[in-house]
Amino acid sequence: MNKLYPILTQIKTSLEELEAIMLEEVSQLGRASINPVSLQVLTDSKSQLLSAIQYYDDLRRQQEQLSAVSAPYPGQVKLFHCWHQINEKVKSTKDLNHKVESLLNDHMQKNAHRKKVVEHVDKTATLYGSAGESAQGLTGHRYNISI
Repeated sequence: MNKLYPILTQIKTSLEELEAIMLEEVSQLGRASINPVSLQVLTDSKSQLLSAIQYYDDLRRQQEQLSAVSAPYPGQVKLFHCWHQINEKVKSTKDLNHKVESLLNDHMQKNAHRKKVVEHVDKTATLYGSAGESAQGLTGHRYNISI
């Protein structure tokens, strides 16, 4: 049982780090344009933390079996309190995950709309030159260079 508390503490610490990363992710996704490199770094960090949390949760389950106890650890104040804090962090990260999902969906819809606009631009759209004249299609200049 004395091994269980450090495991729970590590889960709680990892969840706090995950929450901080997700807050930054929400902040970045709330901007008009996304920095893909920065977002990828956050995603990689989040993935590593989730793997660590899974590892510690597996250790927790093993230790529970060895100690013949189970969450929420009634009668064990220290473990009960830590388990309660873990549940609170799980709830807050779940809420943040919903915000991230919503923001990502918003960006995907905006990008789909932009793509649609670009794809439907008439290929024969009238362009205007510097003198105000109109021309059909794309035009360019021909240079006749002789050496």
